[in-house]
Amino acid sequence: MAELTELKKTLKEALESDELDFDKIHSISQQIVALDDKAVRFSIDARHVHRLGFELVGKQETALSELIKNAYDADATNVNIDFKNYATPGGSLVIKDDGHGMDEEVVRNAWMRLSTQDKEISPVSPIYGRSKAGRKGIGRFAVERLGKNLILETKVFGQANGLRVQFNWDKDFVHGRDLNQISYKLERFPKQPEETGTKLIINDLRDRWLEKVFEKVWKSVLLLQPPFKPTQRFRAQNIALEGFRPDPGFKVYINGRVGDVVVKELSIEKNFLNHGIAKIKGRIDAFGNGEFFVNSLKLNLDDRQQAEEKYLLSGMLEFEAIYFIYDSALMTGISVTTASEMGRKYGGIRVYRDGFRVLPYGEPYDDWLKLAFDTARRHLIIAANNYHFFGHIELSSYNNPLFEETSSREGLIENEAFEELQRFIRACIEWAVLRVASSRSRKTTAGQKDFTSEWRKPSDKTSELIANIIVDVVGKDTAIPEVQKSKTLEKLQEIKQEQENFEAQVDLREKEHVQYEAMLRILASLGISLAVFSHEIRGALTGVDSSIGQLFDHLEVRKDLSESKKFINLREDLESSVDRLKDVSRYIADLISHSSSREKDNQALHSVINNFVTQFENYFNARGIKFETEIKPTFLRTEPIHRSEIDSVLFNFLTNSVKSMDRSGSQTRKIKITAKRFDMLAVISFQDTGSGVPSEIADKIFDAFYTTSHYKGDEIAGPGSGLGLKIVSDIAEANGGYVRLAEPEPGFGCRFDFAVPLSKEQV
Repeated sequence: MAELTELKKTLKEALESDELDFDKIHSISQQIVALDDKAVRFSIDARHVHRLGFELVGKQETALSELIKNAYDADATNVNIDFKNYATPGGSLVIKDDGHGMDEEVVRNAWMRLSTQDKEISPVSPIYGRSKAGRKGIGRFAVERLGKNLILETKVFGQANGLRVQFNWDKDFVHGRDLNQISYKLERFPKQPEETGTKLIINDLRDRWLEKVFEKVWKSVLLLQPPFKPTQRFRAQNIALEGFRPDPGFKVYINGRVGDVVVKELSIEKNFLNHGIAKIKGRIDAFGNGEFFVNSLKLNLDDRQQAEEKYLLSGMLEFEAIYFIYDSALMTGISVTTASEMGRKYGGIRVYRDGFRVLPYGEPYDDWLKLAFDTARRHLIIAANNYHFFGHIELSSYNNPLFEETSSREGLIENEAFEELQRFIRACIEWAVLRVASSRSRKTTAGQKDFTSEWRKPSDKTSELIANIIVDVVGKDTAIPEVQKSKTLEKLQEIKQEQENFEAQVDLREKEHVQYEAMLRILASLGISLAVFSHEIRGALTGVDSSIGQLFDHLEVRKDLSESKKFINLREDLESSVDRLKDVSRYIADLISHSSSREKDNQALHSVINNFVTQFENYFNARGIKFETEIKPTFLRTEPIHRSEIDSVLFNFLTNSVKSMDRSGSQTRKIKITAKRFDMLAVISFQDTGSGVPSEIADKIFDAFYTTSHYKGDEIAGPGSGLGLKIVSDIAEANGGYVRLAEPEPGFGCRFDFAVPLSKEQV
């Protein structure tokens, strides 16, 4: 083949050159391999790196968290992260750590190679023995996700030179280029032998960074360490055995803010572990005696129990766990959803041997104590799944010699000692959670009979706790100064008083709700009565109207009587009274007619308001009330709402206006209703020339049962129930609007604005 011959010749010339062009050699080799007609090989488009960056590391905070984890895995003790111009895209970021750095082999075969097995082969860091936290092979994708350019600088202790590589992700990693054809210059720069660490300079950031994003990063830093840290008394024994140094800790600085301070602010102990309902402990002494403990301040529970079984194989050990019940009544200051998610992700009983975590115990998928198994099958009806516990057990080669890890270091050999340990932990947990359930007056077994639940006020429990503290701590501890004792008691009493104040408010609200519900039941029954009343009165009025007409027809034969002023006034009064009753009857009939339909509809306010005014026209005339309406535009329509609800609003405003004008003795009796568009709302304003609302009660008038009088003026205004404006407020809120006391126009004493959304067509 002529092409192959030519390529071989070109490759030979490139290999024999005094200065080797490795990129050219690689390109020619690839072309030669492509001519192989007996085999096919995978190739990777360079743009695939960009896709992996956004698919594996979707969020900017996740990307930064992964780079922090890489520094942690590299045995760094300090990580400095500095942003510049980060409020908008295009800024820069520098991440610098003092870890062990990367030599040339690691850069070539680990950092520049996708999907390595480094973390499987070396699951712990080489210097401090940290369990590696970073996800496999994510680091290079994380920096590509964050910015368009990267300068990587790394230094290894004892070496005279550091290494530098510069990457341009968007320019070089484009469609059509083969990934293995992209090369970058490996630069060497001088350094001091003691210098160590890695520096990432990321330019042209893809996103802007907000404070809430930084908070998510801090939380991920927090979770680098296990929620429970086993004591270090076994670690010294293990240092010589494993060759690890004592871990001095891990600090992160972001824009000068130190990580351990932030972590303390956001700590699991502060924000999560303190929300547990109880602390559970177990202990086996040198003679194989087991003892269980449970303590709960929330339940005023402090109990212990000697185990019936002797544990002679396990050796001396300690077990500790925080018990969680994910119930809003038991968890304040944290979302139950957030807490349960934390539990499912990080909960479980972990095992530490010689100060190091033994996997897989305590992982979400591991059920080594059979808690999930028995809970699912209702053998345990109380909350006792793995995610209800955050705990750990400490073992040591010295005290617990019968516990050995498997050759793969995946778990302990399941011998008789291991089975005894399982029984001990399980017995301790079961005993403790049953004691908690009993303290909460909960059933502890499915077949428990004669069970009654008891509810107690928090302040009652607080009183008991304070009494116990006074007796057991303040009273007995002579080391506490008297002044401090006095201040402690004052603080405790303040806490109790705060609870009692809150409970009093809750009781008051409950009574108001009971009254409100009772009044609504009365109003519901009155609605039925009104329907019957309306039907009957309409029939009766027809007869009365006819009888009055006939009566006056007969009387008119006497001219001396029919032309008298007294006769004329009497006739007008009777006819006016009948007309007013007809108005009320029509209003009730119309209201019931609209209320009977449960369907909401767009309401034309011009029609609704004018119909309302027309119904009460005789009433207004009889009481000397002038009425004015203004609807702009005339086609103003609301979003779907019940017609009867708007009628109810107008009627409540009307009765309040009549009472207000009667109280004030105003000579000018006038009511004005306007309806206008304001933004995306239709606003009905109801104004009158009454006395208005005094400022001292303005914030109370929408409360249930608040009334200023027991008015008995007439059949329409009626007595005050204290529910009118409360109902108006509920109608506004239920329909996405509002009601408010507003500034009246000149000449008016009071104004209420009732607003509901405009119809979508008009918006």
